[in-house]
Amino acid sequence: MLRPDVGGAGVFGPSLWGGAALARARPREDGRKMNATFPLGRPAGIRVGAHWSVLLTMALLAWFLARSLLAEALPGRSPLVYWATGTVGAVVFLASLLVHELSHALVARHRGLAVDRVTLWLFGGSTELTDDAPTPRTAFAVAIAGPAASLLAGAGFLGTSLLLSGVAGVTLAWLGWTNLVLAAFNLLPGAPLDGGRVLQALVWWRTGDKRRAQVAAARSGRALGLALAALGLAWLLWSGSFAGLWLAGVGWFMSLSARAELAVGPARELLGRIRLGEIMTPDPVTAPGWFTVQGFVDQAASAPFRTYPVVTFDGRPVGVVSLGMLARVPEQERATTRVENVCARPPACLEARPETPLTAVLGRIGARPGQDLALVVSDGALVGVVGPGDVARTLELAVLGAEARRPAR
Repeated sequence: MLRPDVGGAGVFGPSLWGGAALARARPREDGRKMNATFPLGRPAGIRVGAHWSVLLTMALLAWFLARSLLAEALPGRSPLVYWATGTVGAVVFLASLLVHELSHALVARHRGLAVDRVTLWLFGGSTELTDDAPTPRTAFAVAIAGPAASLLAGAGFLGTSLLLSGVAGVTLAWLGWTNLVLAAFNLLPGAPLDGGRVLQALVWWRTGDKRRAQVAAARSGRALGLALAALGLAWLLWSGSFAGLWLAGVGWFMSLSARAELAVGPARELLGRIRLGEIMTPDPVTAPGWFTVQGFVDQAASAPFRTYPVVTFDGRPVGVVSLGMLARVPEQERATTRVENVCARPPACLEARPETPLTAVLGRIGARPGQDLALVVSDGALVGVVGPGDVARTLELAVLGAEARRPAR
């Protein structure tokens, strides 16, 4: 779907008003964004959340269904019936958006890609992947999964609406046609829509050049976005319809997203060549896991760090601990509680090898303050750490066209 940021984990998603995006989320921006979301559970083991703006979407949809669609199609009903049906219809539509996103996620996971999370927000939803598709076939399968799910959902709603009458039949018919329109819109051939990802996969397959395919999809998306913005403005001036203003906004946003993808393409290519061992901080200051909390705090008071890797007596990594985590231990228990019993352990904290590509972990470093160190491990021993500062420096150098290197010691 349309996303306001471009730069770390892959993103796919639909939108009632927009499409799907494959983007890169900068760690700190991503962290701020996720602070405005609330969890919706873990269907199929995939983290799902919703941005607060989803509440606005639900309110607008419920209002439209109750005061416009149902009231005009079936006059004479009680306002309570209109509003109750409209609210249920809005919830079911958002559930269909979630199915669209989960389809991207499940196909990606089936193809061996790691899925970070699914997020619903004002313009629809997004599925964030921590890996890039390794082949055009995989990229195509993941991109087409969402629109295919919306097509099936639309057909199912329309078929069911034929069996029912009254407010239920009208609402189901609206859900059916809306999902079909959503699928068709998402298949428009321009990034960041799903159709742009399909176009990118086809150009990649035809030419064998992934970067050329990304540029083609982004340029197509930019032109398509400008065309939609112009169409929306013309619609607004001709009819005064709010839908025209909305379409213009979506088109403009889509054009900006596509332009951002063009700008970060070279940086993304550079990031794909960087390994954690090249940017890690070697021989980091560690927290001995066998120390008591009080014993370690006495030492940490003179160190300029807030987060520490925790190790065993023979140097094997255990996890990550922060001063904030230690502060949550009751004062009377700090002299008897060991640091290793307080720390966050994998998979709550990230552990990777030196040869791991930065792009494989980019979306996870910095996402959870206090646990935002990646432990770099070789042959069972801790050899370094990568933190948000290392990632931010690497990203900024990549945007400047320079490759980050570990400082000389």
